[in-house]
Amino acid sequence: WGSQEDTPWCRTMHSCGEFGVKGSWAHCDMRGVELRRADDGKLYNTKQFKEFYAEKGKEKWTGAAEQVERRMAKNGKAYTAYEFRDFYVDARGEQGWVDEWVTAKPEQRQAKDGTWYTWEEFVVHYGDKAAWSAWASAKIAGKSDEL
Repeated sequence: WGSQEDTPWCRTMHSCGEFGVKGSWAHCDMRGVELRRADDGKLYNTKQFKEFYAEKGKEKWTGAAEQVERRMAKNGKAYTAYEFRDFYVDARGEQGWVDEWVTAKPEQRQAKDGTWYTWEEFVVHYGDKAAWSAWASAKIAGKSDEL
């Protein structure tokens, strides 16, 4: 699962980039790669999960799907890297969306006291252990409760 290379790569369309057995690909900008929060509360990419958890890396990465990094777009919504790219790529291009991502503020969620906090602020507010469940159940910025 995943690549062992130091520089991440992404599948491409229209035969752009390098060609491999499974299709075309190009190296990605490391700054736009998906990160997920590990048990220590820090964000890691897939390769770092492999290094951190060794043989349990794939299982831990899959299990951390709900702990994906999100950042705030200018429309006030929190997006994953993939969603953020989709939101900005037409207007900003492949490099431009990454530049937007890098400067975007981290996701905020609403705590029970009504205040919007980042993950780090949730940890301070709730404590290391309680922050996980409080974060999971908190309202995400820009998401509606309505279905």
